[in-house]
Amino acid sequence: MSSSDEPDAARPGWENFAERPVPEVHGATTAPEAELAGVLQRRHEELAAARGASASAATRVHATLFELAMLIGTLEQQVNRAGEPREAMDEKLRHRELKNVKDRMLDVLRGAGVEVRDPKGLTADEVLDWADPVHWLQSPEFDAEVVAETNEYAVFHDGAVVRFAQVVMGAPAPAPAPALKPEPEPEAPPEPDLQVKPDPGTEMPPPGQTPAPTDT
Repeated sequence: MSSSDEPDAARPGWENFAERPVPEVHGATTAPEAELAGVLQRRHEELAAARGASASAATRVHATLFELAMLIGTLEQQVNRAGEPREAMDEKLRHRELKNVKDRMLDVLRGAGVEVRDPKGLTADEVLDWADPVHWLQSPEFDAEVVAETNEYAVFHDGAVVRFAQVVMGAPAPAPAPALKPEPEPEAPPEPDLQVKPDPGTEMPPPGQTPAPTDT
């Protein structure tokens, strides 16, 4: 008999295993068809809730637009009255009525989560994420890069920018270049002396007198 036929003492037998009770299932087991139907039903309810939220949001937007349309009509009326002769209405009253309409329009927008911001005077770092420069101005009146003018305001919805501002940025004027020292002009050469000078030892006669002949 070979050694392979001998029982292995290290090999586990049935006596090494113990029975373990099966956990009880509360309620009847759900069939796959019923479980799938439940998932579809929950998905349908979620979609219905999303549609309801979208419809409510659209209704609020429509209400906001309708109220703004009414206020724009009021604003047009006030603008037309502002074009009348000055004697017909006091200037302060005109300003107060126009400001009142403007404030009401902004309140309606804020109620819908919309905010209008004017970036004028803010630094470039403060408006980096919500303003687009359309032009630059360099002037000594600016100590840093700031918004000099606002062409179009920025619009935010629930704190997020939805329309960038269009601005003109101001920047300090560049420092003037140092003045160059003028180069010295070259000195003019001395003018030649046209007078004939006598040879040393030769005595010139006084004017009007003929010189004496010399021996050759």
